[in-house]
Amino acid sequence: MDLQVYGMRNVMEQATTHIAVDAMSGGKAKVHHGNVAHLVGADASMNSASVVNTAEARAISHEAALPLADVATNYDTQFLRFSAQRPDMRILFTVTRGLYHIVARRSAGIAKVEDLHGKRIATFPRTSSHYYLAKELQAHGLRESDIELVGLAPIFEISKAIIEKRAEAICIWEPASQAAVDALGSDAIELKTPGVFASYFNLNTTAAKLADPAKRKEMVELTRHLIAASKLVKEKPQVGCDWLAQAGGWERGLIERAFRYHDYNATIIPDQLDVMADQEHWIAQEQGRAPRSREALATLLDYSVYREAVAGV
Repeated sequence: MDLQVYGMRNVMEQATTHIAVDAMSGGKAKVHHGNVAHLVGADASMNSASVVNTAEARAISHEAALPLADVATNYDTQFLRFSAQRPDMRILFTVTRGLYHIVARRSAGIAKVEDLHGKRIATFPRTSSHYYLAKELQAHGLRESDIELVGLAPIFEISKAIIEKRAEAICIWEPASQAAVDALGSDAIELKTPGVFASYFNLNTTAAKLADPAKRKEMVELTRHLIAASKLVKEKPQVGCDWLAQAGGWERGLIERAFRYHDYNATIIPDQLDVMADQEHWIAQEQGRAPRSREALATLLDYSVYREAVAGV
């Protein structure tokens, strides 16, 4: 297997990618730690962690500029951020949907999303979790300016913020949210509005990599393995938990409790472009640029590898 696959090794969304790369390589290859920045050698200052002034966040940001990947997994939020400068980037299909929610402390007077007004909410800035928080607030008539945003990284610093009462609520991907729920016990309340937003964790590449016949052939094979891995973890979640416990070094029970917040699907999501168009306005404002049109965003989607993989199954 020559295909260089990158993705954040320590996120739960990566479960099926670990399984697929292992199966495709016969156990000889692993997922390299990284993200979509590794597709294009992007400036590390564009990485989300660069806005958080801690040693841990600076270390995360420093890893962003290694142009070694053929394909890379990431949420569409980061894809949109980097593709604004690199329109040759492509989304191939969705590997996992992250089923986000907000965790808050009941003792802080929070029983519903509207109660977040004026509260300190910790999240990882400029990420899918930050965007989800913005969408939840918007759905209930609130703006980001109505809350005190506490930007932290890495993710378990966010868990600690609510446990140590430096924040009244948090919005972050798993298993950090579950860790907070475990620690807070009956004081924890989970807030989620049905239909607000599900984050899409995709497999991504570039137009140049797609045009390489050898690379493309391996992308098709990887896609078939990802489809098979998705079916496997739906039938046997324990297999996914095994890989995540190994890759993340987390306690096995924590992984099992947080596993339900992911939909490992390996498919084309019909509303992908709609979600991207909505996010684009939020990201463009943060980047200080005009949002791209729906037509421009549509050129970033290339489902041909997925369709070829499915046709050959």
